Amino acid sequence: MITGFLGSGKTTAIKQLLAQKPEDERWAVIVNEFGEVGIDSLAIEKTDELELLPLSGGCVCCRLGPQLHTSLKRLLEMQQFDRLIIEPTGMGHPAGILDTLLKPYYRENIDLRAIICLVDPRELADESLLKDPTFIDQINMADILVANKADLVSDNEITHFYQLMQDVYPPKQQLIVTHQGQLDVQLLDLIRQGQYVAHTPDAHAHHHADSSKSEQAHSHDHDHHQPHITNAPEPCRPVRYTSEGMGLISCGWIFHPEDIFDFDAVETLLAGLSGITRLKAVFRIGAAYVFVNRVKDEMDYDAISYRRDSRIEILAQQPMDWDRIEAELIDIAKRGVDSPFRDI
Repeated sequence: MITGFLGSGKTTAIKQLLAQKPEDERWAVIVNEFGEVGIDSLAIEKTDELELLPLSGGCVCCRLGPQLHTSLKRLLEMQQFDRLIIEPTGMGHPAGILDTLLKPYYRENIDLRAIICLVDPRELADESLLKDPTFIDQINMADILVANKADLVSDNEITHFYQLMQDVYPPKQQLIVTHQGQLDVQLLDLIRQGQYVAHTPDAHAHHHADSSKSEQAHSHDHDHHQPHITNAPEPCRPVRYTSEGMGLISCGWIFHPEDIFDFDAVETLLAGLSGITRLKAVFRIGAAYVFVNRVKDEMDYDAISYRRDSRIEILAQQPMDWDRIEAELIDIAKRGVDSPFRDI
């Protein structure tokens, strides 16, 4: 299992590990996303040697617990994978997932190895985050702690990481500093020591239980709040998904495959949005597609092999003007109607 708070680089790390997969092995990856749209799993290229199971619309440690059971049973029934990697959402508490994996049926069929937790060292200066029970237990229950994004942080921030994590008890098997999620695949074979326990195992469940009421009320107010909506987007008429819980609000859109977006216009719009905790998107830009990843005010782009549609998911702590954002995205898509790349 690879854990880490929002924006720590979990998906990038998994992609790096998959690039090191032995050719004769078949792996499975369960990617859990809080938002309804589901984008992280699109960044992982599906192959014949990789079984990819996306779980979106909540946390597998609580709300999506039944789906996690179903996915695990399906994989075990297939008996066609050599290694399983689980990526919980950034707000996911590892205790709930571990409780599932340590049940007799799964314990007999899955050899649980070390848990790797990624941390952005810059976040360790945030006093409120250091008091967050889920963040704390992601660290407490990990066997290996990784200071990721080392290329973006100062020497003092790396020193602070070591100072904080060396005082964690029980001590970790390894403290690692890296960037772009570059990890040695052999880390996946380390044996879990089994002595790490959650300090606040119920905090996440209580938080989710309190927020579920607001989610249900929200669903009555907006027709778009449907985890498995059946109507499909039409050109320049996207489908919107919204949800909220655990102190965050999620809003996402799926656009028709024929909608084409101008890169500069999209970049200007997304970079100008304020109050964002996390933003992920895939846009058809002319003949190609681009993956957009924004963590707070930092935004980067990458190529992606996904070709089915354009989609975007925004996480924020406070409601944003979703109607205005949607209108601006539609306006950009309408400008692409006469694009010479439409039929390519």
